[in-house]
Amino acid sequence: MTELGAAGPTGDIEVGEIDVLVVGGGPVGLAMSADLGSRGLRVLTVDAGDGAVNYPTAESIDARSMEWLRQLGIAQAVERSGFPDDYPRDIAFVTRLAGAELARFRRPGNRERRESTGGLSPEGPAWWPKFWFDIALRERAMELPSVHLRYQWRCVDVAQSERAVSARLVGADGGVREVRARYLVACDGARSTVRRAIGVTMQGTPAEAVWEGAFVQIPDLLDRIDLEPAAQFYALRPRRAIFGSLNGKDLWRVTYPLRESENPTPDEVVSTIRDGIGVPDIPVAVRDARLWSGHTVVASRYRHGRVFLAGDAAHQMWPSGGHGMNTGIGDVHNLGWKLAATLTGDAGVGLLDSYEAERRPVAVRNTARAAANYQADLALPTDAELDEPGPTGDMARERAATQIRATREREWRSLGVQLGYRYEDSPVVVADGSPEPPDEPTVYEPTCRPGHRAPHAYLPDGRSTLDLFGAGFVLLLSTLSPAPSQEWINSFAARGAALTVVDISRSEAADLYPADLVLVRPDGFIAWSGKDTENAANEVAAVVLGLATAQDHAGVSERQPC
Repeated sequence: MTELGAAGPTGDIEVGEIDVLVVGGGPVGLAMSADLGSRGLRVLTVDAGDGAVNYPTAESIDARSMEWLRQLGIAQAVERSGFPDDYPRDIAFVTRLAGAELARFRRPGNRERRESTGGLSPEGPAWWPKFWFDIALRERAMELPSVHLRYQWRCVDVAQSERAVSARLVGADGGVREVRARYLVACDGARSTVRRAIGVTMQGTPAEAVWEGAFVQIPDLLDRIDLEPAAQFYALRPRRAIFGSLNGKDLWRVTYPLRESENPTPDEVVSTIRDGIGVPDIPVAVRDARLWSGHTVVASRYRHGRVFLAGDAAHQMWPSGGHGMNTGIGDVHNLGWKLAATLTGDAGVGLLDSYEAERRPVAVRNTARAAANYQADLALPTDAELDEPGPTGDMARERAATQIRATREREWRSLGVQLGYRYEDSPVVVADGSPEPPDEPTVYEPTCRPGHRAPHAYLPDGRSTLDLFGAGFVLLLSTLSPAPSQEWINSFAARGAALTVVDISRSEAADLYPADLVLVRPDGFIAWSGKDTENAANEVAAVVLGLATAQDHAGVSERQPC
C-alpha cells in the first residue's frame, strides 16, 4: 500500500450511451460512481486532476457513511488500509504538543470502531485518510463494468434539452469531446464549474476566515513528546493549531488560522509548526501547503433540469466535526437509487424532485452544526498564561480544561448528527402523524417513524437489518399479523421497482418496528408504516415513487409510536 494515492486512469473518452455523467472524481464523485454502477447504470466519471492525493483531507468517516460503505461491500477495507487499525482516534487538547495535556476525548481505533455506537449501528466511525479512502472508492468503482473513469478531463460547458444533458470536455492534451447523458451529477467541489454553468448561487456566510493547511512529515514527533498517541492534537499556544495524524506515524496535516493579509513563506510554515509542538529543532518537511477559507453556505437549488449538485458543489462547511464529506456521501446515498428508479423503472417526476427537498435541509442543519463547533473552538483561550509554570499557569490550564470539557466534546460525540437526520415533509414519504422527535446532536434515539433511518438490530442469521436494504424497497412484516398481500409486490413491479418482503416478526428486531408493515427505501429510510388496508399498496407505491403526493394519500398511514 503506497503512502500517497496514485494517479487514476486517463486516456481518450470512447463511450456510447451514458445514463449518468459524474463530473468530479473526489470521494463524493467516486462514491456516486460506485453507487450508480452497483445499480447497473452506465456511468462516465471525469475529473480535471490526475487523481493523485497530494494534499490529504477529510479523514473522519462517520457511522452513517460507514453503513453506506458496508452496503457497497468495502467497509472492512478500512482495517486493511495503511492507517494502523489499532491507532486510537483520540482527540487531545494541549497547550503545545510538548507542553501540558488539558483534556482528552477517548475514541477506539478502527478495529474497535463498532463499539463506539453502543449497539446503534453494525458499523462505527472510522479514521480513513484520503490517500487510502479515495483509492478504496476508486477500486470499487472500477470493478463495475458499467463505470468508466477518466482523469485529466475538464468539464467546460453544460447544455440540456428535455431528453438529455450534454457536456463539453477538454483533455490534458487539448482534445475536446462532446458527451451526452440522461443526467449529470456535479461533484466538482466548492468551485464547481457545473454549478456556475447552470446559474446556481450559494447562500449563507462565505469566507468567514482564512487558514493555512500544511501536509508535513515529522519523523520523530511521537517520540519527542510526552503524550499518548491521538488522531488529532489541538494546540492552543502560541496560536491554535490542529495536528491530524495521516498514517499513525510521521505524516501529519497541520492547520491553523491566519491573521489578516498573512501569507506565510515555507520557512514561516515550519516555524509555526515547531512553535505549536514546542520543540524548536524538530525536523519538519513540508510536502504541500495551501490556504483555505472556511464557509457556511448551501446551494440555493440542488437541481436544474437534468443536472444535480452533490458534495461541496452543493454545500460547504467548516471541517469542525468532520461533517462535510459525510454530508456529501449522504447526498450520494439519497440520489443514487432515485436516478436508478427513474432510469430503469416508471418513477414519477416527484422522485427526483425530492432530492433537493430531502437533502438541502440536512445540509443547512450540518453547516450550522459545523459552524457552532468552530465558534466553540474560537472561544478557547490562547493567552500566554497557559505556558506559565506554577500556580498562575495551573489555574489558567484548569480553566481552559474545564471549558474544553464543557464545550468541545460534543463535536466528537455526534451520533445524533450522524444517524439522526431525517426527511421531514418529504414529498415521497407518507407521514404517520406523530410529532417530530428532538434533533439532538449528541444523542441518537432509534425510531420507526417515516422519514427516519430504519433502526439497526441483528437478525437470527447474524445479519443486521441494515443489510436487508440497498438494492430495492423492502417491506418488513414486523408483527404476527397475516402476511401482506401479493398486491404489494405487484404494485411495485408494475412501476418497474423491486420489492422484497421480509418477515422479522419472530426476531428481536421486531421490537424496533412495532407497526404491522414497515416499508424501507433502498437508502435505508422508512417511507411508510401501517396496516395492509384495501388499496394501500397502490397508494403507497404511487407516493414513494414520486407519482403522487403524500398529501393525496394521507390516510394510508397511521400513528403507531415507537
